[in-house]
Amino acid sequence: MKADKVLKYSTIGSAAAVILMMAAATVIERLYGTDRALNIVYHSPVFITLWAVAAISGVWMLIRRGTIRKPATFFLHIAFVLILAGALVSMLTGKSGMMELRRGLVSDQWSSDKGFRQKLPFTLQLKEFKIEYYPESHDPSDYISRVMLKDSRNGIETEYVISMNNILKYDGYRFYQSSYDDDLHGSVLAVSHDPWGVGITYTGYILLLLSLIGFFFQKNSGFRAALKARSEGFSKPVRIVLLVLNVMLFGYLTYVIGRNWYKFGHGPFVGTYSVMMLMAWLVTLAMALLRKRMPIIQPLGFVLAGFSILVASISHTGPEGNLVPVLRSPLLGVHVLCMMVSYTLLGLTALIGVVGLIKRDTNTRMMLRDVSLTILYPAVFILTTGTFIGAVWANISWGSYWSWDPKETWALITMLVYSAMLHSSTLSRFNRPRFFHAYAILAILTVLITYFGVNLLLGGMHSYA
Repeated sequence: MKADKVLKYSTIGSAAAVILMMAAATVIERLYGTDRALNIVYHSPVFITLWAVAAISGVWMLIRRGTIRKPATFFLHIAFVLILAGALVSMLTGKSGMMELRRGLVSDQWSSDKGFRQKLPFTLQLKEFKIEYYPESHDPSDYISRVMLKDSRNGIETEYVISMNNILKYDGYRFYQSSYDDDLHGSVLAVSHDPWGVGITYTGYILLLLSLIGFFFQKNSGFRAALKARSEGFSKPVRIVLLVLNVMLFGYLTYVIGRNWYKFGHGPFVGTYSVMMLMAWLVTLAMALLRKRMPIIQPLGFVLAGFSILVASISHTGPEGNLVPVLRSPLLGVHVLCMMVSYTLLGLTALIGVVGLIKRDTNTRMMLRDVSLTILYPAVFILTTGTFIGAVWANISWGSYWSWDPKETWALITMLVYSAMLHSSTLSRFNRPRFFHAYAILAILTVLITYFGVNLLLGGMHSYA
């Protein structure tokens, strides 16, 4: 028993410390720059040790509790350990930097991020660089480098095209379109050499996805237990009025989103206006789908949908027109849709939490807790999926699956904060409905910071989102 307590508090304590350090690091980055945040926090021995303690003690605790008898749950946690191991390998063995090419010149030299000159085991020659534009516009749609790769070791001489979201992979090296010279006779490529770290991390991503799917089919899971919950219903006239209003709002939002999609040629995945309208649409969809099992979702859904439409209307922006080249990827829609579905469901759990605290009856509070849990499991799992789809997309576009950008960091914080609510067997306080609802209300602050706070205050690569 003593060993179990040590493992429990080691896991919880180290995870909590990691969350606090990550939050502090985003502020440090804003005030003093990215390098200072990396040196003080993200690459510090203390931060790495805390992650290691959380991973090792957590897995050991799972083994002692016999969680291996629940394969989906067990391998879900193992997947995170693999992802962390891959990140550590990338940090220790991976190399990245920039390679400058001028048209017609052959080069095998590139500069690492640490300022050292590096040599490729092959050469690249820039044949052409060009900028493509949207029709009847001066907005760039893509940046394209056409290069000749020569490898005398294997007698290979092949031409490749490198553009945004279209990278060159060869002999463990990855080349990404990064910048260009003003005269358009030169191109700057981002270089990454991390054959081991990426492989381990992607293995973790695949195992994570399979485990998330398997969890919903696993017997005796917390989700299946919570799925039995049903909230109190309303009288027939009230149900009819709510349904009519639901259908009308859903139809209006579908029309607005569909019209803009047709007009601009892309979905509502970029810009505050479009994304908030998407969230309102998702809320009305959830209201319609859950109205029989969870009637309480309908009135609360109108509150959340109204908030989303209000934010969209005061954003002082309209639907985004031409997308910047890096956003012209099929992963944009998948990533943003996953994030907004999860934010929608998490917003509903916060509103249920408000009702749960208002209610005095213990049984009603417990019923509402179970309703929240039914929503929370898919919300956290979809949030996790969206976060790591974003990591894969970042690796394709920028050459790094994780850059500790403030938006990435706060998405990870949000995921960890909400994951705690799914561990009531370890964190027994979550079995108390009043604590559960209060935590759900406070936890929504991490979502608000991730979406609004980062954009307004912290900046970063995602400040356009």
